[in-house]
Amino acid sequence: MSSSPPLHPSTTHYEDEPQPPPPMTPLDPPDVPAILRSKRSWKRQILSLDLPRPLQIALTCFSIAISAVTANGVYCWGTYGPVVAKLLELDGTQAQTIVVGGILGVYLCAAPLGALTDKHGPRTGSLVSACLGVIGYQSFSEILRKATPDTPFVHLLLTAAYFLVGAATVGSYFAALTCASLSFPSHPTLALSLPLSLIGLSALVLSSFSSLPIFQAEGSTDLDPARFLAFLGILTPSINVFGWLCMKVIPQPELFGEIKLPEDIESRQHADDYDEGDDSDSGSDLGEMSGSIGQLLRLDERTPMLIGGIEAAWEEVEMMEQGKDSWTAKDLVLDYKGFWTFGLLLALIIGPGEMVVASVGSIITSLLPPTSLNPSSLIVNLVTTTDQSPLALRNKHVFLLSLTSTLSRLITGVLADYLAPPLTATPNPAHRRDPTQPSHLFIRKRPVRLSRSAFAAIAGSTLGLVFAWSAGYLSGKGEDLSVLSGGTGAMYGAIFTLVPAIVSHHYGPTNFGLAWGMISYFAALGSVVYSYLYAYLSVPESGNPSDQCYGPHCFKKTFVVCAISCFVGAVGVVVLGRKWKV
Repeated sequence: MSSSPPLHPSTTHYEDEPQPPPPMTPLDPPDVPAILRSKRSWKRQILSLDLPRPLQIALTCFSIAISAVTANGVYCWGTYGPVVAKLLELDGTQAQTIVVGGILGVYLCAAPLGALTDKHGPRTGSLVSACLGVIGYQSFSEILRKATPDTPFVHLLLTAAYFLVGAATVGSYFAALTCASLSFPSHPTLALSLPLSLIGLSALVLSSFSSLPIFQAEGSTDLDPARFLAFLGILTPSINVFGWLCMKVIPQPELFGEIKLPEDIESRQHADDYDEGDDSDSGSDLGEMSGSIGQLLRLDERTPMLIGGIEAAWEEVEMMEQGKDSWTAKDLVLDYKGFWTFGLLLALIIGPGEMVVASVGSIITSLLPPTSLNPSSLIVNLVTTTDQSPLALRNKHVFLLSLTSTLSRLITGVLADYLAPPLTATPNPAHRRDPTQPSHLFIRKRPVRLSRSAFAAIAGSTLGLVFAWSAGYLSGKGEDLSVLSGGTGAMYGAIFTLVPAIVSHHYGPTNFGLAWGMISYFAALGSVVYSYLYAYLSVPESGNPSDQCYGPHCFKKTFVVCAISCFVGAVGVVVLGRKWKV
């Protein structure tokens, strides 16, 4: 039987003929991050800044540092405030209203801007601070250029502008501290102490630019405040815009595992959209799917990031398990024997310090001779005060206030930890046998040599002594002024270092943000009361409030009241500290 021919003849292959593709293999998964990067708009590509980790760490640290060192512009009032008051012929009360507006901007905007930074991250805080800063500084400068002494309510317009400057200050403050805390959680104390120290020096750094010849008023050796404030309205917002671009939180997977920050969540969401064939733009709303950085890292206003670290967190967990940690805003308001008492004591001590920080320029001006004196008298008096111009003298004491406050914060923190060492958490062996027992025991390995409340009382009493000495002996001599500015700066910094630790110890580290945020409003109250007290008691001999007051009598009564206030507050802190055992 003959075989039938094949249905298909054999295929002939030629060398120049293209070869068939290889057998199909499973496709590799798509490079979703690369696809998403190609779909991002140019704005989001700039903001994402997918840089190598070492470079991103360097940029983050640099942006934190420059944001912190230029944040505290509201406390440069001592440099240009007296010139503003002289140009617009403001009386003491009107001039103090302006600086009080800036301080209130710092305190009243702390809660909303802090919450904004926690929810949307430090870069958003920097962007908001840039917007507030450019509006505040530039509007202040423009008002100075166009206003005259006859302009109605000019001091209220300047107060509104300075309020925005204060808000910009606290925005930069929270952005720098939040980014440092989240980026370096393994070193919580160092991550916060360094930015705080730079923030303390920021008034010094910003005021140092005022000595440049470009900011000198025409036909005078003093400052042109409008030009200087316009410069600050360019410098500080530019730095905050840089922070908006570069102040990126550095993930720490070795500490927290594979944490998904908002950008990673965005990528994951778009990966799902890609699989479903959705080509939506990467700029879609991420509010519902991302949450805040604080939530992702289990960090919020109740996190013990500032005081105590992980040891305090363990202790607070034990308290929560035992039902002892239930502080809310309502509980604090109803705690009149604790919250209200401590807040008022804080106002009695911090208020006088805030008054000097805000009014140091006016105090120095009152010790300089009036321009109506004859030239020979002017030269003699200036020699006894300083060999420098009034602007240089004001800058010098702003420098002393900033430097002594910063050094005092660092030294006080080290001394407080040494004199009053915290409890050390150790595993509880009984917890293995009985799970109802605490998981950790808290043991004090070194004795307490000086409690934090006693330390704060010593600082408050020392501040009272500075005011008492200044009321009786302060004159136009340079060393006398240095005692006031240096002593006030040092004690002011020490108290602001110790008081948060006292609050954290009593109310618990996980309640620290809530408790300290509410108690800080008492510091704002003290600032307002004592600043206006200085304005009302600083009455010139002519009796005309619009005239500049000259002579020690301008501040003597205020300093006596401040000294008594500090002594009363110090005694109260000791009594309350014994009750709180802190």
